[in-house]
Amino acid sequence: MGIFSKLMGKTQESAPQMQAVEYNGYQIRPAPKKQGGNYVTAGSICKTDDSGELQEFSYIRADTHTDYEAACQHAVFKGKQIINEKGDRIFDKD
Repeated sequence: MGIFSKLMGKTQESAPQMQAVEYNGYQIRPAPKKQGGNYVTAGSICKTDDSGELQEFSYIRADTHTDYEAACQHAVFKGKQIINEKGDRIFDKD
């Protein structure tokens, strides 16, 4: 990072956003988190309920990746796994 970036308050380049993936009526939005030199698997699962309200469930997993694209792909994989295991119960308020 250059000195001008520091002076202008820019601390880190933002990673490109990966497109949401449709899966069984849900949208999986990968959003890996930068941690040190790696990316932590993270994302959200969204679905519009019967009343038209958008429901969202966010998840973070301990899996790390050195590559942003690999982290996005793994976040989609994990999102599908969560949907298959829990379905709409992910939106239940405990």
